[in-house]
Amino acid sequence: VSLVAVNTTLAAASAGISSLYLNYYLMERKTGEGNFSLFAAMNGCLAGLVGSTGGCAVVEPWAAVIIGFVAGLSYLVTSKLLVRLRIDDAVDAIPVHMTNGIWGTFAVGLFASPPRIEYAYGQSNDVGVFMGGNGTLLLCQIISILFVLGWVACLMVPFFCLLNYMGRLRSESVDEVEGLDYRYHGSRKQDTMTVEETPTMHILHPYGEGNRQLLQNIKRYEERRLRESGQVPLSNNNTATEGD
Repeated sequence: VSLVAVNTTLAAASAGISSLYLNYYLMERKTGEGNFSLFAAMNGCLAGLVGSTGGCAVVEPWAAVIIGFVAGLSYLVTSKLLVRLRIDDAVDAIPVHMTNGIWGTFAVGLFASPPRIEYAYGQSNDVGVFMGGNGTLLLCQIISILFVLGWVACLMVPFFCLLNYMGRLRSESVDEVEGLDYRYHGSRKQDTMTVEETPTMHILHPYGEGNRQLLQNIKRYEERRLRESGQVPLSNNNTATEGD
C-alpha cells in the first residue's frame, strides 16, 4: 500500500509540473508572454493520477515520475489537438482519462519491475521491456488497450448515432447561449449577466469569428430577454421612432 501511495503521488506531482511548464512555453511562443495556468496544472495532476493507476503497484518510484511526466505532456498535447480539431471537450475528459488511460496501461509493459510484480502477484513470468522483459507483458497490455477501445466503440457509437438521429446529441444554440442550467434546471448563475459578458462570446474567439447562425441566435436571445424584462428591443425601438 505504501508503494502505491508513493507512486501515485509522485506521478501526479510530476505530471502537474510538466503540463504547467509546457503550457507556459506554448503560451509564450504564441502570445509572447507566458503564464502559469492553474487549470493546466490541476488537470496535469489528474492526468498523472490516471497514468499511474495501471502500474502504481508494480513500478519503481523513479518510473512513476517518468510515467507522470509523460502523462502531463500527453494531456496538454491532446487538449490542444482537440481545440485545433474543433472537438468540444469543456472539461478535458478525453485528454485526461482516455489518453492517459491508454498511456498508463502501455507504461506497465515498459516499467513493470520483477520484484514488484512478484510481490503483488506471487510470480513474474514477464516484466517491463525496460526492466529486462521479453515483450510478452507489453503485448498483453497492447491487446487489452485494443480490446477496451473496440468494446467501447461497439457499444457507444450506435448509441450516439441514435442520439444524433433523434436530435438529442447536443443542445440548441440559443439554449447554449442562455445557459443550460437555466433551460434545463430553471436557475441561472448570474441573472444580471448581459450577452456581451457571457463566456460564450469569448469561447467563440479561439475558433475564429464563430458561427454566423450562433451569433444570430445570440441576438435573438438578447431581444427575448429584453421583452421578458418589459423593455423594447433596440431594433423595434428604432423602427417605432422612424414610423413616428
